[in-house]
Amino acid sequence: MKFEMKKSHIAKAVALALCGAFVTGAQAAGVSISNGLTSATIDDAGYFSSSSPTGMSFNGREFVNLGTWSSNWSLNANGASVAIADQVTGSNPLATTAFGPIVGSISVVTNLGGGGGGWALTETVSIPTSGPTSGRIAVTINLTNNTGAEANHVQWGVGFDPDQGVPAGVGFGTTNEILALGGDAAVKATSLDGYFVTLHNTTSAGAFSIAPYIDPLSCCTPVDPGAMLAAGQAVGNYGFSDSSINLAYDLGTIANGHSVSFGYEYILAVPEPETYAMLLAGLGLIGFSARRRISA
Repeated sequence: MKFEMKKSHIAKAVALALCGAFVTGAQAAGVSISNGLTSATIDDAGYFSSSSPTGMSFNGREFVNLGTWSSNWSLNANGASVAIADQVTGSNPLATTAFGPIVGSISVVTNLGGGGGGWALTETVSIPTSGPTSGRIAVTINLTNNTGAEANHVQWGVGFDPDQGVPAGVGFGTTNEILALGGDAAVKATSLDGYFVTLHNTTSAGAFSIAPYIDPLSCCTPVDPGAMLAAGQAVGNYGFSDSSINLAYDLGTIANGHSVSFGYEYILAVPEPETYAMLLAGLGLIGFSARRRISA
């Protein structure tokens, strides 16, 4: 196992220390961080916020809070759903609270005094230093089993609906691609004007299955991580549609009182200048062709 396992008393100490350190910075929802080009606002439940104009943005372009905004995560254990945190419904199943920003990061911590159904979550969201044409939003998850029993077939899923084409007037659809599987799992969505976002695993975890997934049915509904893992979608282009992009993790067995840590990142980018010029030329040709048809 390459996932880092820790005893629950360590996880509890970390969570309690976070609560003590950040209690004065606690907010009901919508804690924001930014490095100038890249911004993220995270709700108490740990998904991108819908309560502010910016959920996830780069270079002045919003990526998620448009149309039917959708950002979510899901947890399964013992063959059943344990928790679904969904931006659309505003659910907060593990009773977490967002604290920050503290030194460029946000911490989302389960209230250990109640809620969570025996599961404790500590999520850390940060914006690492990045270059002028790409931005990164890094997420680290620490999940602790305090249910009183061993948990088998633990699975985690995370996803969102990329709508970065809307501000440019090119619609909700994106070209969706699975770039890689396994430890380098990544799924990418590109708008018609070339802005793209990649959801990429950052966990060194070859012993566990990590599956990228493009939902062929919906833009805005959480996808069961077990279904994503079973689908076995392959590397390739899945066409142009208004679909969510996702990652699913098979976390295996977590003993009572133990934790598992893993992570992923969102990579946001604008088209390269030559690509952007080609896109503009293509749109111009389409417009010219349409005008010719009308005049004829």
